[in-house]
Amino acid sequence: MPLAGSVIAGYHTAMTAILRPIAIALAVCLSLTLVQSASADGRADWRNYAWQSIDISSCNPGGSALACPPFHEKWDWKRDQWVDIAITLNPASGKLGLSQRLTNNDEYDYDHVCVTVIVVDAAGQNLIAHHQNWLARRNATMQEDFTYHSERLASATTIHLGSKQCREGRSQDDDVYQSVLARLSS
Repeated sequence: MPLAGSVIAGYHTAMTAILRPIAIALAVCLSLTLVQSASADGRADWRNYAWQSIDISSCNPGGSALACPPFHEKWDWKRDQWVDIAITLNPASGKLGLSQRLTNNDEYDYDHVCVTVIVVDAAGQNLIAHHQNWLARRNATMQEDFTYHSERLASATTIHLGSKQCREGRSQDDDVYQSVLARLSS
């Protein structure tokens, strides 16, 4: 019997020596694939956002522009605090209109709220980037309209919309936005 035990132990040792490097190589390949796919859609620069995506094909034609489905999301899941975004785009002129509203129905809580919108093409390249960090005061609503332009807007396939509570204050993610804008213009 001792011989059988040592043969089984030797078998386990040999299999571990063979399979462990294979498992590690597979894990590395999988992680690289996931990192590449995340960075290939414009969202990789932005940390800890709750994202939704709109396919440009789901935007409805209305005159010369497309009206995309509205974005409606809480920035704090446990409170009555909302981000609303309406987007229209005109691929022929390269113009994108974005209306952003923050509604804070909580009478006790106020937050800095980061809202980011990234328009990408089929290859995941950024075409347009929007970022705002607003202080949403108690029981208040604020809204602003923005216009962006990209000569490549006709190649857009997806719009990524994300929001988060910016606990680091009023300039959180401004440096990320500047970096993204610099790459857009280069």
